[in-house]
Amino acid sequence: MNKEQVKFHKSRRDQLMKKIGKDSIAIILSNSLRNKSHDVSYKFKQNNNFYYLTGFDEPNSILVLAPGGVKVKDKKSGKESSVKEVLFVQHKDPFMEKWDGIRLGSGNVREKLGIEYGMDNSSFAEIINNNIIYKYDRLFINLVELYDAEGELKEVVSQLISMLRVVSSIVQISDVNNIIGVMRKIKTSFELKQIQKAIDITVDSLKDSAMKLRPGMKEYQLQSLIEYNYKNRGASEIAFDTIVASGNNACTLHYITNRDDIKNGDLVLIDTGAEYNYYRSDITRTFPANGKFTKEQRIVYEIVLKANKEAIKRIKPGVKFSTLNKEIKDLIANELVKRKIIKKKEEVKNFVYHGLGHDLGLDTHDAVPFTNGKKSDFDTLKEGYLVTIEPGVYFSKDSKETPSKFKGIGVRIEDDVLVTKTGCKVLTSKLVKEAEEVERLVSN
Repeated sequence: MNKEQVKFHKSRRDQLMKKIGKDSIAIILSNSLRNKSHDVSYKFKQNNNFYYLTGFDEPNSILVLAPGGVKVKDKKSGKESSVKEVLFVQHKDPFMEKWDGIRLGSGNVREKLGIEYGMDNSSFAEIINNNIIYKYDRLFINLVELYDAEGELKEVVSQLISMLRVVSSIVQISDVNNIIGVMRKIKTSFELKQIQKAIDITVDSLKDSAMKLRPGMKEYQLQSLIEYNYKNRGASEIAFDTIVASGNNACTLHYITNRDDIKNGDLVLIDTGAEYNYYRSDITRTFPANGKFTKEQRIVYEIVLKANKEAIKRIKPGVKFSTLNKEIKDLIANELVKRKIIKKKEEVKNFVYHGLGHDLGLDTHDAVPFTNGKKSDFDTLKEGYLVTIEPGVYFSKDSKETPSKFKGIGVRIEDDVLVTKTGCKVLTSKLVKEAEEVERLVSN
């Protein structure tokens, strides 16, 4: 990691320790390496909250944060000291490293990651055996990952699971994921650099792929062009399964089969995103396969585009996202009535399937904290929030409510929008969305 990244992850640990206080200890587990079949594992992907705090992407690791300090003993000197941060990692194993790559090792934790102290994960039992948890009023832990641990990590934390049954009556146990979710709502400048890079890769890749779009292609051929462009431009992963939905397939929101022929006259809805350094983009555009909207397609497209632009215009600190969602749905309903596509505004529910958007960051649908069983005041937009704006209208052939002229038309237009001090900034603004510009892009 470079200095900027080390500094960012350090700032996240410091903020978390400030939030939990000196009378608490936090134990955050990484993801496990998971078996796929026989002797083959799934490609490893780090737990996002663990990565947020460490920048470390090896499995079977545990981060311990103790604002009031935790005592550790140096194995060489035997000297005891108090530290606030300990990262337990896989031990250096020359045999396994020949197969799976070099491991960081506990001796490199401080230098490479900027974390105060490193130990082999086999030493984690020392924390349990020394009854350290009893010394704190509160224990914060990522509970889902604790009970979902597999393989080596499961063995490492087995004693912790047993101890939780005992200490729960005297130590308050809370899930740390909620606190980290609150922290992740506000994006830092470092995070925005990663997200903008992911967005730029997505935008450029979509431009290139749209220019190659032609009737007669398979949906998966267009998908392969998009994802090739991602890798070729430096993306680490796809942010989610790419949606290439032609014709009526666009009316299935999470259509990922991508096996149909793209026909002349079809609209092609592409919902996709590149991932860069664990941060994600999420963009949707709808293209006419032959480079020209039909009259009915153009009508629906212009309604969705108007909704997209009007929503973005209204984004600023203090706006409630739920209120904005209702306003834009109402706008779409009025437009559909105005165009005589529906008779009553209430009918809009048959053609608008989803909300206006969601948070974006380390997850495509990023962390949304809950309080007392419901979303808390995080519904109110604040400077630093990053949201998608993705209105959509869908006229499925399979719905009896769909007017015959509009059957099979599905349109969604999605941008990634940062809430600023006085308004907002569209991070995806370099990708065209005006109808004429979209037609020219596909026709090139």
